[in-house]
Amino acid sequence: MTPASDETLDSIGTAGVKLLQRRSGYRFTLDAVLLAAFAATEGRDAGGPLLELGAGSGVVSFLLACQFGLGPVDALELQPEVHARLVRAVALNACEGRVRPLLGDLREARSLFASGAYAHVVSNPPFRPVHAGVRSPDEERALSKQELACDAPSVVAAARHALSPGGRVSLVYPAARVAEVLGLLVAAKLYPVALRFVHARVEAPATRFLVHAVRDRQRGLAVRPPLIAHGEGPGGYSPEVASLMEPPLAERPPQG
Repeated sequence: MTPASDETLDSIGTAGVKLLQRRSGYRFTLDAVLLAAFAATEGRDAGGPLLELGAGSGVVSFLLACQFGLGPVDALELQPEVHARLVRAVALNACEGRVRPLLGDLREARSLFASGAYAHVVSNPPFRPVHAGVRSPDEERALSKQELACDAPSVVAAARHALSPGGRVSLVYPAARVAEVLGLLVAAKLYPVALRFVHARVEAPATRFLVHAVRDRQRGLAVRPPLIAHGEGPGGYSPEVASLMEPPLAERPPQG
């Protein structure tokens, strides 16, 4: 499948997941890769179907299915053009039946899927409050970066509706919002059980946090060791992050 003139065809992860992205639109970041790995690790015994809220290019859903062997994953995306690229990427990754694109608004979760339909919900949602910073003139980028079409309360409410009793939710947010998001989760009886802060480098303050919570069951909170993104590994990443990004050299296809 050839990308359109305003698109790029990108590859990520040890399984070589293929993604279609607009050259000038919103493009996935390392947050998505870290979320997929965290969700797969913390939710490895969840079983059952998964739901991604705000799937975008589908990077989290495809990594969960192809790199971590989970699924099926329903990938919910609001924007029709972004959803159309996601549909095309399903064929590129031979993921028919394993990643199922859905077009819809997570704020309308009650009309989109049945209560308790999923064992695990994941989301890398828009991070920036509506009035924080300058809004991008590109609508796709604006909707993907700022809480214009959904905010943290709506993400948590959608997850609560979607999850079966004992189901899991995994989220990534800026570190500065940790108290807010954990409070929203607890209020919805989605009890945090694992928390991990992400740092650009060892000496740097945390920029993100990853949280894994369980519906209706309080088990105590485990704070995992810090995740260091950059270091002396391949590509300037830490060894942990580098191990998630590309297949080992011996397994890569020959060039030229």
